[in-house]
Amino acid sequence: MTHETHRCSVDGCPSLAAYRVMLYDFDPVEGAIRFEPDETCPYLCREHAVDNEEHARGQRAPRVRVTYPYTNRDGRHGLSIYLDLLAADAA
Repeated sequence: MTHETHRCSVDGCPSLAAYRVMLYDFDPVEGAIRFEPDETCPYLCREHAVDNEEHARGQRAPRVRVTYPYTNRDGRHGLSIYLDLLAADAA
């Protein structure tokens, strides 16, 4: 079995990515869900994912803007969600 590997998207980080970063938002008025790759920081290693969450500012709820140090750099509504890339290796 082969799989694609990615480096962490944080400038200067040599680590392999542990997570694929997605942006999630739910619009309760329209009932629309947005769940798409975060093009501003598509991959994070474990260390940077933990740091990203520990230093996030804002209420973690749909339709608000959460400010993260690495992800969602364009300030869109929603939350960063981390998809575990390494879990697939264990299966």
